[in-house]
Amino acid sequence: MPNEIFVSFDETVLRLASCLSVHAQLRPNLSKLTSEDYVQHLNGLHICGIIRKFESETTVLALAVYRTFLSTFDTIRFEIDDIVVDEKERNHGLGTRLLNDLMKKAKECGATKILVHCDPTNTDAHRFFFRLGLTIYVFEFSLRKNELLTSNDQIRIVDVTELSEKDNEHLLIQAHGIFRQLRPHLPDDEKTYVNQIRDICRTGPARIIVAMNDEILGLAVYRVARNMKYAEHIYCDDLVTNENSRSSGVGRCLINYMKNEAKKLGIDQLTLDSGCQRGRAHKFYHREGFIINQYGFMM
Repeated sequence: MPNEIFVSFDETVLRLASCLSVHAQLRPNLSKLTSEDYVQHLNGLHICGIIRKFESETTVLALAVYRTFLSTFDTIRFEIDDIVVDEKERNHGLGTRLLNDLMKKAKECGATKILVHCDPTNTDAHRFFFRLGLTIYVFEFSLRKNELLTSNDQIRIVDVTELSEKDNEHLLIQAHGIFRQLRPHLPDDEKTYVNQIRDICRTGPARIIVAMNDEILGLAVYRVARNMKYAEHIYCDDLVTNENSRSSGVGRCLINYMKNEAKKLGIDQLTLDSGCQRGRAHKFYHREGFIINQYGFMM
């Protein structure tokens, strides 16, 4: 009898023709890759799924690519960038089983929720997620332009990440109230808050920048990330302007800084997630040239 099991994929599984074939159903550009190129493409990413073992043959039936990292959004973030079931095996409960197995894996990592990214045009997947009780929680905005837009030259950007411990703490504490305008669940206690942000920067690794004149006007947290949709890109975890300083060019200065850093690294893609309810922020992102490229379903 065939044995269908959930496993983390090693190179042996990744080299199976069925693995690349199933993944290419979601990402058609992968069909151009050789097996060796495909394995290299996935280097450093977490991939798991359901395989069928029958006698000496192993076949990939479904797979998911995910990542975990510390964030201010939900402490430990568990994101699924790709999830796909072989089109010949659909409507037999494999997708439900795979999501349940991923939820268990997320709990093992200490995450309480999972976020699943999905292209806006993939309506079959939307119906599946809705049927399982997932809801669209965030829009993923992306920008593929590195040219800098005209910005307020009275605002300077400071990278707080590698300042001396004293200066780092001083600026993080100054930014505490502004940070909590975006993430009200951040710790009240300043020491606990500082340690949390430092942990995110150290283990991400991520960087935190602040926009200033005589005082802090806004901040952003960003990192270099990698997935199957964008390859290497800049992912902005947090972007917030003090509510008393909005419409003064703070957000654009922060975005320009990240664009400039991306250009130095040879990266041309900047992405960020924004809660569905944040209409004012969405208007700003569209004005800056971002487009909604994916939905984020929450479970």
